[in-house]
Amino acid sequence: MNISQTLDYLIDSKPLHSVAKTLLGPESLTKTTLSILYRLKLALTRKAYTPIAANMEPTDEITRVYNDLKGKTLYLPDLRPVYTGWATGRNRHYERLLPIINDYIDKYIDDLKFRKKLKAIDLAAFTAVIYPDAEWDRLMTMGILCFFLFAFDDMIDKEIDPDVSDFASDIHSANQFRDDTALYIRKQLEAAQARRRSSLIPQTQATPHKLLQSFAHIAKACTSTSPAQLNRPLLAQDLEDFFLSNGPEQKFRLAGTLPTIKEYWDFRHGTGAVFIFADLAQYMADTQLPSELAWCEEVRVMRFEMSLQPILCNDLFSLKKEMAEGTASNLIPITIHEKADSLESAVDQVVDQMYASAERFEAAAGSLRARALRQQDSYDESTRDELDRFIATFESFQTGCFRFYMDSRRFGILQYRQEDGSFEIPL
Repeated sequence: MNISQTLDYLIDSKPLHSVAKTLLGPESLTKTTLSILYRLKLALTRKAYTPIAANMEPTDEITRVYNDLKGKTLYLPDLRPVYTGWATGRNRHYERLLPIINDYIDKYIDDLKFRKKLKAIDLAAFTAVIYPDAEWDRLMTMGILCFFLFAFDDMIDKEIDPDVSDFASDIHSANQFRDDTALYIRKQLEAAQARRRSSLIPQTQATPHKLLQSFAHIAKACTSTSPAQLNRPLLAQDLEDFFLSNGPEQKFRLAGTLPTIKEYWDFRHGTGAVFIFADLAQYMADTQLPSELAWCEEVRVMRFEMSLQPILCNDLFSLKKEMAEGTASNLIPITIHEKADSLESAVDQVVDQMYASAERFEAAAGSLRARALRQQDSYDESTRDELDRFIATFESFQTGCFRFYMDSRRFGILQYRQEDGSFEIPL
């Protein structure tokens, strides 16, 4: 195969990972190699976006872009190489956690349809794969936190029922709920210092929303944890960012408009909620690292990549579901709309970002380990062991999200998985 034929093969291919395996051999499929190949393919395949329904009567941007995607096939490559060598697994306490999460759903969610939806997600499974090595008490706390975060988000960011007035359709009541939640949780965490957002409206009701009462166990665990393991003011800040960030997201959805890529990233790390989990990394790893290790520049990079990676992965695996719900915050339709790109090109750009993110994460983790080794006189072997557990907690969160997105009934795509690990998902 000459160079011209190779390039034609590369351009015409669907799963690039399979092509690379054929051309280079499986031993050459490093993250760096695949990242370079994706960038090469992007440079060669700037296909213009041609709407299928160009002559349809336009309604809104979201509907128009999703209508254009209907009938196409979403090809996703085997993404397992992104996470090669990272901590992964499933916690042995999954079966024990499942009924506790379901009890919380029954106790704090009144709507029967919503209860069924939350139980179908299997949040115990999600918690078990992001924290495969956690001890029981900490795993249970994080399982309850996962319930709280998912329930809050899905109460607002969901398919709108025209016959029902709720937070999803009423942005004014949703704004009040967001403010009430932020103020209530900050108080529960005993973190009342000033925030950069000072426009929160005081609670309008003496009794908090029923869902907020489920936070009691989490608050107790956090307030009893040593400041050496948990920065509660930072946790309160990141929780508040999560609550308030879905406000801009909801505005775009109700207006029927797609955000620009910049506008998307302005709120997406907040709605992703991953910084909350990063704040709890030492708690979950049961470590007390010196602050010069726990909060150095390398950890700031790791926190960002830990947030970025699941967002990108989510936007690939959730596209079919979010098309059905008319969601405005997915990078694939946003990229197609803003850049006039094809579906394939938009997917390749996201996959390229996933490989690049993994490379940055690994470089930061390697630099963090090197920092500890350079100062061996200051850090004993137990500190270096703690550092390994700390880094593994960042890794397993990302590998766990990946596993959960593939296998979860939430996205309903498992039946489209191919033998080589790729996906062919009809839209």
